[in-house]
Amino acid sequence: MINKPTTATSQVMTDQMQPDPGLPNDLMSEAEVALRLAEFILSLSGSGAMAGVAIDGAGINVGSGLVFDIGRFMVATGWVPVKEAQVSRSAWTGAYRRDDKTVRVHARPGHGNVVAQINGRRIVAVCTEGPQIRKPGGPEPRLLTTALGQALLLDIVADDIVITAVPDTPVFRQLAETWRSRPLIRRAHIQLALVHRDGTVSGLNL
Repeated sequence: MINKPTTATSQVMTDQMQPDPGLPNDLMSEAEVALRLAEFILSLSGSGAMAGVAIDGAGINVGSGLVFDIGRFMVATGWVPVKEAQVSRSAWTGAYRRDDKTVRVHARPGHGNVVAQINGRRIVAVCTEGPQIRKPGGPEPRLLTTALGQALLLDIVADDIVITAVPDTPVFRQLAETWRSRPLIRRAHIQLALVHRDGTVSGLNL
């Protein structure tokens, strides 16, 4: 199932992007990977109307500094905030809508970073951050190993599609190409997805 990863591009047009979504040049955060993956899944034929995205506050705030501005990113990529009753104390949670699709951002742990549906099957994805600049002794193997471990602990059913998603960089691409053939990853049917900042997602068989 995951021997021959496919490559596809979100149907979202590039001209929907505003000039500055406020992204750091040297890091693709876990939140960004998750939101771009959710957006991509929702753009596919057969996808459901809603994707849930779990974001840990530690990944968007470091100390008193804001690392990733979810609201700014979503507006820059064409999503409109939806006014809902506040059910969470986390300021960054909420729903965003574009056309007939909705992304609901929440802070509930233990359910995967992205939960969506495609052709009636549930998709559950674990996402991780990663550097955009290659450096010797970089953290990519550790980050991917941790994400795979988290994916193995997900509470799923037999028909679920389990994904581990990482930034699309040369280092992660090399790791994914090598690790997809490992016997236990194949046996667990975990798909390794590469998420690019231009909306392209490769490695999925949906």
